[in-house]
Amino acid sequence: MNNKARPLLKCGLAAAATMLVAACATPVRVVDRPSQELPWSAAIGRLDLESVDARGSCSATLVQPDVILTASHCLYGRGSEIRIIDFSFTPALDAGRERLRPVPVAAVVAMGWPINPEKNWEENEPPILDWALLRLARRVDFLEPLRVEKLSVADIAKRIDSGATLSHAGFGVYGVGSGKRLQMRDKCQLLDDRQDKLRTGVEVIKNTCPVIQGDSGGPILLTAADGTRSVVGIITNYWRSESGEEGASYGPSSLNFAGELPAYAGNSGALPAAAADTLSDP
Repeated sequence: MNNKARPLLKCGLAAAATMLVAACATPVRVVDRPSQELPWSAAIGRLDLESVDARGSCSATLVQPDVILTASHCLYGRGSEIRIIDFSFTPALDAGRERLRPVPVAAVVAMGWPINPEKNWEENEPPILDWALLRLARRVDFLEPLRVEKLSVADIAKRIDSGATLSHAGFGVYGVGSGKRLQMRDKCQLLDDRQDKLRTGVEVIKNTCPVIQGDSGGPILLTAADGTRSVVGIITNYWRSESGEEGASYGPSSLNFAGELPAYAGNSGALPAAAADTLSDP
């Protein structure tokens, strides 16, 4: 390359770098409603806690226009003054240059049991109880909620034998910039471990897909051969495998919580008063 070409190359690289910086610097617009149609996965969002005592995040799924599904251990062990209204849900977190405004959580609809991450894992209730349904302060009527199908682990195994696939989805935190992009883990394989069953109970989905901190509360999804998706469980990365399988993960099947979903009455009816009390064992 001759000397005359070098300044041109430097200018070209400088211009490209300037354009890249400008593109990266484009601000994310915070909106109440999206300006375009969102993918099905937009119903999976991040559950954030912001209070004077603690901060943290889990994953959650919109299962009715004003109800989200998550793991109960996401709500506990973060300080004695944490209130349910300190949590908020942001759907479609990674859907482009628009960021939907977080929706505050108003109340607990139902939950299995308060799981305390500050305790030793052997001292807690089994993961079949690690689920929670939360009421939002306002309805998210521009997204299609994901359907919860009441299935046992045996039913899920039969569906997989018939061609369905099992997957995980969550906003796990694994490095710089993570926790903002939805991570899909496909083709999870069911595991049948008798030793762990003695502890966790039969209706726990044990599978080969790994989870990391922040995935907790995200959906375990079953996708039929025709592409129909349903939520059949909840991710929890709190329990380890007694059998020593590092890649194994647990999650309560929908048989444990599907019956607790409130009847949806369309746009009629008032929301319950916000549950401002601190979280504590029932």
